[in-house]
Amino acid sequence: MPALDVFVSCLGTTLKMAGSREGFIAVDRDLVLQLAQLAHQHGAKHAIVVTSVGASRQSGNFYLRIKGEVEDALEAMGFDRLDIVRPGLLLGARPERRPAEALAQRIAPLLNPFLVGRLGAYRSIKSEKVARAVARLTGEKASGRFVHCYAELISQA
Repeated sequence: MPALDVFVSCLGTTLKMAGSREGFIAVDRDLVLQLAQLAHQHGAKHAIVVTSVGASRQSGNFYLRIKGEVEDALEAMGFDRLDIVRPGLLLGARPERRPAEALAQRIAPLLNPFLVGRLGAYRSIKSEKVARAVARLTGEKASGRFVHCYAELISQA
């Protein structure tokens, strides 16, 4: 097997699809970290992970806490470069029916202009723009930990 250059994870589920908090953790944290470890063992020096705006190990929100744990664990793995992509609400089609999210996708873009300053990171963004930003990040070479939120994702797309 040839050596890997970059590990990219956009993996995630919902509590409903996972069936439990334990199922959610198994996918959103454990599987992401297992795949990252395998990639690192096979030569990947660069990791890119899509988490969420507000992700933090210290968050009182279960979802954001798990995403924060992933970010911290990836940093501890020792990749030369770690890009953390933290979008707000992703806009785009979903394979499953999510009525509440569909409503949020209609309202969120109307609120974007009012989210200024630090709140700008919480703006909704089209999933295609996030994908283009991730693809562009695969070519970055500088070492370190980089966090990318709305403004940078839009400029990279």
